[in-house]
Amino acid sequence: MLLDKYLKKSNKAPQSDRVHSSVIEHQNISEEIATNLETIERSIGKPDDLVVKQINNNGQAIAAVVYLASLADGHLIASNVVKPISKFTQVNDGGLDVRITELLLLSAKIERYSNLHKAIEGLLSGETLIFLAAANEVLTVSFPGYPRRMIEEPKERVVRGPREGFIEDLTDNLSLVRRYIKDPNLRIDAKHIGERTKTKVAIVYLNDVVNPDIVGEVHKRLEQINIDGILDSSYIMELIADNKLTPFPLLQSTERPDKVASALLEGRVALIVDRSPFALIAPVTATELYQSPEDFYFNYWVGTFLRIIRAIGTLISIVLPGLYVSAVAINPEILPASVVLVLASGRTTVPFSVIVEMLVVLITFEVFREAILRVPKGVDIILGVAGGILLGWSATQAGVVSGATLAVMVITVLATFATADQEIEQAWRLVRYFLLLGGAALGVPGLVLTGTIVLAHLSGLKSFGVSYLAPWSPPLPVDMIDAYFRIPWWASFRRPPMYRPQQEDRLNSDQGDEE
Repeated sequence: MLLDKYLKKSNKAPQSDRVHSSVIEHQNISEEIATNLETIERSIGKPDDLVVKQINNNGQAIAAVVYLASLADGHLIASNVVKPISKFTQVNDGGLDVRITELLLLSAKIERYSNLHKAIEGLLSGETLIFLAAANEVLTVSFPGYPRRMIEEPKERVVRGPREGFIEDLTDNLSLVRRYIKDPNLRIDAKHIGERTKTKVAIVYLNDVVNPDIVGEVHKRLEQINIDGILDSSYIMELIADNKLTPFPLLQSTERPDKVASALLEGRVALIVDRSPFALIAPVTATELYQSPEDFYFNYWVGTFLRIIRAIGTLISIVLPGLYVSAVAINPEILPASVVLVLASGRTTVPFSVIVEMLVVLITFEVFREAILRVPKGVDIILGVAGGILLGWSATQAGVVSGATLAVMVITVLATFATADQEIEQAWRLVRYFLLLGGAALGVPGLVLTGTIVLAHLSGLKSFGVSYLAPWSPPLPVDMIDAYFRIPWWASFRRPPMYRPQQEDRLNSDQGDEE
């Protein structure tokens, strides 16, 4: 039989027989099973994990089941696809057609394709192809068999709140979101991005809450992406940002489903990328990046206190090194005389200027921090604590670093981790060096000038049409209060207006009338 000849072919096909994807892009399914299988082989080769199971009736091939063993569950396919079709052919002399085959299958979802290119894309995504003799369509069913990571606690830890985090499987991530929002207005639009990876990206939003212009802009920017592969959501984050040159994140990244659900309820859009545990939220403001889910899980007094602490910690981590260098090297008059004497006495054995000393300490910490991230787990804690103490003690004992500089560095580092969002924390790490150099060059006026330039840059940023400094620019008095003071739920009756939601009131009209 022709199908048997195909199955006995060599794994190596002549180079001239290979078919580029653009050649079969518009090729339809053939009524000859063997022809379709030969085209698949010329398109993807005949890899070791390619499985082709033929089903015969009276010595004639009437169906072929094709899947990749590395992506599909062979046991489920055998019991739910091959076995039902084989039993039907044993008791029926007639051939199979598409309608009968759909009735035989137990899969929850069956798709039809008349285009062979689409069928091959499905095969490479883990779908199972069912070719029928004398049929110009192929059926696809999904029985995933690839390894998945268990749902674990995300790295964005909170003292109080859910402990579930996104994983690398898109379907599981969408199910986590749906468990929070059981609303028929929840929309999930899918796109495949990447010429070679065909990475699936889900656009999630509440249809009756979100501004349609934002959804349209998200679709537009995703469609404009022209790249061979998307391996993580960070690719998307960089490619669709309003400003490609800024170090500040213009989309919010999170591992937490509850944070995504909260953003959707505010009228924002979430992007969930297959094979990435980090979802993206757009638009975003700088204020949002300093808020944590636990602000809303604690009492509003505690939530307000935590927000203020984060703001103070961020300010210290950014300004303190530059202010220290300015006060010691350029403007000692701003310090009390007693403090100046203490600092001067501690620097008598230090061979470097204060700016060189501070740069050496900060860069040493950056190197130390990167090294700790790659140390085997379990050893990192011991090495981080013991190594940090030993390094600091040795440096001060050798007279390379003054005790005051080391203290400033430790306070700066600890304050850095007070930031709720890792992306904005990374950006401020870079800005800290600009402020440090500005303070070293001109003292306090240089520090103020550099800070003004950074603030001017922030004021010009937008995230999908929303000002990055909202609600401060443009000014929104009520939301200014909510930026650093967590408004109680009983007083929070409207959604943030900077996102221009269709429904500004958190309570629907029916509830409002009843009250």
